[in-house]
Amino acid sequence: MNEREKGGAEWYRKGTEAMQHKNWNYAVECFTNCTRLVPDNVLYRQSRVGCIRKSYGDNGSGAKMASMRLMGVRTRIKKSRLSKDWKSIEQAAEEGLLINPWDPQLFFDLGEALVGQDNLGVARFALEKAVELDRDNVDYNRTLGAFLFERRDYKPARSCYERIYKLVPTDSEARAMLGRIDAVSMLDRKGLEDAESTRDVKVEPTQPVNAYEEDRRARKGQQKSADAPGESAEADLIHAIRKDPANVGLYLKLADLYKAARDFGKAQDQLTKALELSPSNGEIRELILDVQLSRLREEAGEADARARANPGKERLVEKARGLQQEVVQKELELFTLGVELNPTDLKKKFELAQRLASRHIKQFSKAIPLLQQAASNPSLKVDALVLLGECFARDGKSDLARRQLEKAIEGLGFADRPEAFKTAHYLLGRLYQAAGKNEQAEHHYGEVLAVDYEYRDVLKRMEELAGSGGLTLDE
Repeated sequence: MNEREKGGAEWYRKGTEAMQHKNWNYAVECFTNCTRLVPDNVLYRQSRVGCIRKSYGDNGSGAKMASMRLMGVRTRIKKSRLSKDWKSIEQAAEEGLLINPWDPQLFFDLGEALVGQDNLGVARFALEKAVELDRDNVDYNRTLGAFLFERRDYKPARSCYERIYKLVPTDSEARAMLGRIDAVSMLDRKGLEDAESTRDVKVEPTQPVNAYEEDRRARKGQQKSADAPGESAEADLIHAIRKDPANVGLYLKLADLYKAARDFGKAQDQLTKALELSPSNGEIRELILDVQLSRLREEAGEADARARANPGKERLVEKARGLQQEVVQKELELFTLGVELNPTDLKKKFELAQRLASRHIKQFSKAIPLLQQAASNPSLKVDALVLLGECFARDGKSDLARRQLEKAIEGLGFADRPEAFKTAHYLLGRLYQAAGKNEQAEHHYGEVLAVDYEYRDVLKRMEELAGSGGLTLDE
């Protein structure tokens, strides 16, 4: 045990004694010293968070006016993230947790910062806390799921993507990851069984293993594959199709397998064969569009990376821009078909409206009726009303826009839906400012500044309110 570890152990002893006497503040101080000396000790971090919560009587919200007191912390985190200053983000997040140890965003920020510093044990603790506190947050679940998948912890990784898929049934990435996890975990189990049967189980390599790349290499034939029954899911399905070529379900399963391996060409081939057998099946057409979209997104991502690396090459920039436009059009095609096939699915209507209202499409009049219907779903109501207000405003109907946004902010708190809260108040501020109603505009801008001092151009607009001359929303 080195000197830092000895120091950490001594502070931990003092901290546990303080806990026994319910001296929570001193216990927090002790465990904070522990984490500074031994930053990769998960127990020290867990103990610190537990004692901070006890210091607030387990009230679930932390200090009084915690959201206001955290504004400076969040601003520091935002600035540090731009320069990938992970240590500064870690320090700011830990400082924020002293104010509110139930804030999921702070745990998420802490987890990302620790991943950036390769402190993976504590990073997992922080990311899991973020998901525990906000289980319906897609970004938190996606980040944790990818983190766990990379470390071959497949069962909890799958749970993360299952939550995403339940929340957003059209999330093609989540669906693909579910298939990929099943495929890779099956390969891992098979490899372990083979090793055990030959008494050839070896120690894990010390070099990190990228499970996704390993699976990809395996499926592309860069590793030895066996075609005996039960050893290759692909071979088994191909054999089953030969025996029963009219079974549509077998083609769909094989397509899923290829899609999980990101072999989109083969996946589309299988889906096309399935559609030939069942030409009136709209769901297969939807799956084909989904595969095409996945392929386009991958190509667009690669093209964008090349363009960023070579900003002076106009040909690469134009290709990246063109592929991004293709992605947008394919998304619109996919979600339009989804609504046609599921006319009572309000979630699909909301997703289509989001695409129609995007900066690439700007078909606000088509998005409006979809959003009006989506607003009848309680879980979509607030987000639908906010976007509906923006669409009315962009369509030149300011009074209708204000009416929708005012309905949206009734009972809407920043802690529940931070982005919707900021967007609604910002748009109301813009609309009232454009109408010359500066007092109302100032109120709504103030609501935004109270939670995000650097949001868009709110601060500048507050300073200009006295001389406002009827701005339009598109300025």
